[in-house]
Amino acid sequence: MRGSVLFLISFLLVCNAHSQDFSAKDFLFASAVPSKKLESYLTRNHFLPGGSKIQEGNQVNIYRFLKPQKGKKKKDTLHISRTIEICRAKNNFSFTYITSLKKEFDESLLELKESGFFCGNEKDTTGVLFQRKNITVLASTLKQIDDDTLYSLVINQQELPLPETIQFAEDLLQFYSHEYLVGVFGESNVIKDLYYFSEKDVAKCSVLFPKTSRQAVFIWEDNVNLCKPAYLIIGGNMNTTTISNYDGVIGENVWNSKAGVYSGMSLNSLMALNGNSFKFYGKNSPSPYMIVPENTGAINFKTNRVVLGCLNPSGSRLLSNTMINADEILSDNLGIYVYMMMILPSTSK
Repeated sequence: MRGSVLFLISFLLVCNAHSQDFSAKDFLFASAVPSKKLESYLTRNHFLPGGSKIQEGNQVNIYRFLKPQKGKKKKDTLHISRTIEICRAKNNFSFTYITSLKKEFDESLLELKESGFFCGNEKDTTGVLFQRKNITVLASTLKQIDDDTLYSLVINQQELPLPETIQFAEDLLQFYSHEYLVGVFGESNVIKDLYYFSEKDVAKCSVLFPKTSRQAVFIWEDNVNLCKPAYLIIGGNMNTTTISNYDGVIGENVWNSKAGVYSGMSLNSLMALNGNSFKFYGKNSPSPYMIVPENTGAINFKTNRVVLGCLNPSGSRLLSNTMINADEILSDNLGIYVYMMMILPSTSK
């Protein structure tokens, strides 16, 4: 819950500007309140329990703002609706604030920007995503059945793994976004870059430990918000703007896959590790030297796409074939090795 401090300070300060019900001191206290005492704290600040609901298998507790009226209520008094929804999952804490005040909503978004939250889709009309390390805030406009408009701020705080628990290349795929990487490894070890698949095909990416033997490139499915990993690139020439212009020497990549594949591994060792032969595409194919994505043994080449390198590409006519059997070309001693891995997220997650 402490990780939500920066945003919730903004939220409560905005509320304070409108209603004088909260203060920054109140919020700082709330951020340290144990879960069992949070409800009583919210009650003291006029957010009363309003029931619960089940959302994606988790219980969501609802609190509605009900400020006691002093004297007779004027007929022209503006009705203000505020609701808080709190959900605690296994490794995630979410805090949803819903208000009927657009000004309150707009000022909260401004506070997020000024607090250093990254936003790649500010002009999106369906929902604007703000990110900072392990905190995400999704800002949305909610249309009600009676045409009333409510404004929602969904704050999620994700518990991130410790660096020492990251052992294999696949372990990196649990980082959902660029900001998650920054939250664990630090801003100095993660950069935003561009990856060139070709001169015309370019994608935004994130590079972990750039220009080192531990560098890894994240290609994002959501290229605007730099989140939801599409796949991870290990080894190879790393066709990014920053690294391709680097004149220094970068050591052989040290990341291993869970199956034991690593950059520089010989074809003979790769076959032994797989426990069987496999096929790869010829040098003139659209995907030269990539192992055909299928399972023929211990290695799943569907989720661990492996691209081979060849020290002597003119040493065998077999390399001109559409596909080559690894066991048939092994005796030609062409110096074939693992050049690059493209690791995809597991479909079971």
